[in-house]
Amino acid sequence: MIAFYRVSLAVAVSALILFSSPPVEAASGKIIIGVIPEVNLVKQMERFLPLSEYLEKKTGYDIDIKPLSNYGQLYEEMRDGNIDAGFFGSFVYGITRARIGVVPVARPVLPGGKSTYTGFLFVRRDTGIKKPADMKGRTIALADPGTAASYLAQREYLEGKGINIDKDMNIIWVGSHEAAIRAVMNHQADIGGAKDTVVARYRKENKLFDTLIEIVNETPRKLGFPDNTFAVRKGLEQVKTDALKKAMLQMHSDPEGKKVLFRFGAVRFIPTSDDDFKPLYDIVKHLKINMGSYPYKKNNQ
Repeated sequence: MIAFYRVSLAVAVSALILFSSPPVEAASGKIIIGVIPEVNLVKQMERFLPLSEYLEKKTGYDIDIKPLSNYGQLYEEMRDGNIDAGFFGSFVYGITRARIGVVPVARPVLPGGKSTYTGFLFVRRDTGIKKPADMKGRTIALADPGTAASYLAQREYLEGKGINIDKDMNIIWVGSHEAAIRAVMNHQADIGGAKDTVVARYRKENKLFDTLIEIVNETPRKLGFPDNTFAVRKGLEQVKTDALKKAMLQMHSDPEGKKVLFRFGAVRFIPTSDDDFKPLYDIVKHLKINMGSYPYKKNNQ
């Protein structure tokens, strides 16, 4: 059964208490899946609870969803044996693989056929920012130093314009891609960076976006990063990995699975391997980042 959360605002908010609770070791009869804070907690649970219930029904294992407070925590929870699997952003996947090993299984294909993402850089129209040089000394809202789409992408783009994002700008870490957008909309920051797919959803739901915000047209890389990849800890029993993979890859052929995919915001899952993360490895090489020692948490988080 789903042990952690049900879809109600009160219960979802109470889940925040778990962030400071003592870790619980993953039991052999269940699978605990960590979820990064891409958007707010309620929205995340509305996406992931139906998926976990479906996987529980199809695999016969107890599936628990554990929402996490920051991206680096996904690595830490897996390192400490508190989760068996997770939906990884590309950068935290790379960090986890470099330090303890992790096995990619599958990733979602979004409506329209995309299974990759990149990072947008955007500015509030009333800031007077007309070119990258105008961004020096300004405040930028980013999700987390452990993200590819809301830190690495902007860092690489600005470096190409002669700007050191860590030294020449004031970064505020806001926790999620959605929060980075809101920070710019609400005048907490002049500039922001977020995942392109999150920006697209936000623009669709908030008509003021295009009035207040201008997206920088240049994107850092033509090849996107694999969308949030479901990966399991090294050493997870193969029978569990195989059962999860089979259930996810067959969802789009199952009427019930199609309904769950729709609520998740995807049309199907596809197999994913470490080779698919080449765009990540290229950008960290270009930025001279050692994922084995990279400080994925910053002082003002």
